[in-house]
Amino acid sequence: MKKILLPAVLILAILLSACNAASKPAEATAVPTTTPTEVATSGGDQTASGAAITSDANPCVPYNLLSQSLTTPFPGLPEVTDADYIVGPKDASITFMVYSEPQCPYCAQFDPLIESFTALYPNDVRFVFRLRPFPESFHDKSILASQAMVAAGLQGKFDEFRIWIFLHQNKNPNNPAVADLPDTEFWAGLAPADLDEWLKERIPELGIEPDQFLKDMFSDAVVKEVQDAKASADAIGISGTPTLFINGYQWSENQRGNEIFSIYTKLLLNRDKEYAACPAITVDNSKSYSATITTTKGDIVVDLFADKAPNAVNSFIFLAREGWYNNLPIISTDQFVLSGDPTDTGYGGPGYAYKDEIDSTLNFNEPGTLAIFGVGAGLNGSTFFINKIALTGQEGRTIFGKVTSGLDVLNKLELRDNIFNPALDTVLSVTITEK
Repeated sequence: MKKILLPAVLILAILLSACNAASKPAEATAVPTTTPTEVATSGGDQTASGAAITSDANPCVPYNLLSQSLTTPFPGLPEVTDADYIVGPKDASITFMVYSEPQCPYCAQFDPLIESFTALYPNDVRFVFRLRPFPESFHDKSILASQAMVAAGLQGKFDEFRIWIFLHQNKNPNNPAVADLPDTEFWAGLAPADLDEWLKERIPELGIEPDQFLKDMFSDAVVKEVQDAKASADAIGISGTPTLFINGYQWSENQRGNEIFSIYTKLLLNRDKEYAACPAITVDNSKSYSATITTTKGDIVVDLFADKAPNAVNSFIFLAREGWYNNLPIISTDQFVLSGDPTDTGYGGPGYAYKDEIDSTLNFNEPGTLAIFGVGAGLNGSTFFINKIALTGQEGRTIFGKVTSGLDVLNKLELRDNIFNPALDTVLSVTITEK
């Protein structure tokens, strides 16, 4: 089945490699982001065991997209405690956790995401930073710089120091904050014996008392804390940095960035709104059904094809009567209008999926065709779209209705082809009429 390509999800992110004591990592490059959809649908409409998720025998089943990528919690991952370094609210429902170390260049690329991403979700996301030091034979100042981070934390300056030490790790000519600084302001090339005095001269600007800092940095307690962090990471198999987890699951994507993090966060937050089971079949083929989709630009009236796509129509009617569609954002391109996803990613759903219902007599040759935007073959949910122009290559879509009034409203909706732009129009409600 060919997909409508949503510009919203064709985003670029940094492919971050890992520092690994066993091998030299490749250079980081910019590549297209892999979305959760690509993970979930790489096997079509099948589970990992090869059994079909939906079929004629099982036309609708409970389903969550992230269950395909976040499959098994990482074994042995220590629980978050007050001893952890946390950015964001401690009671946040979404926890990103990174194992990192100060001399790793890829960790320096990753670290700015901690502040920028938690700022996007100040009430819902926390970032847990855990040290994963490497032996001196791999990164000669990894352990010393880790001790420095802990010492800064004893003065309540862990986050300030963490940001600063990564920023001053190596000179980045593309970062205006440090591009003009002399080479002496970067520490990665220093001899290990010179690091403490180099730090002592500079950390007062962070509000850190230098003599106490150096005393703590080499204290038995701090040395032990860093060694314990290394031993803990070794014990659970954390061999590279940055290693990322989300809610206890190892990050399943190659890419890391605010955009892909946002997609996962929104999908996880939506779980509380999802239904635990499929709705009962209530559509009656002896009746006719229509829906009025009320938007911020006017009403769109559609006839629903209960005889041709009973599962799609049944779900649409159920969700409409439940108020699911009320105040949901709209994605509008020059080709189609899409809504029905409370996560505003194109990949959210109601907690269940139902089978494809393909009718060869239905097509997108004319504007105003109402169809399901499924996240994969046999994985249809709440997201729907209406074409504004004739479309080709969409034969695998479940078509379940046709616009009878309000076709002009489609073109009144403000163009918004990127989910990371603010929603300009919304679906206010969907009202079902049956005769």
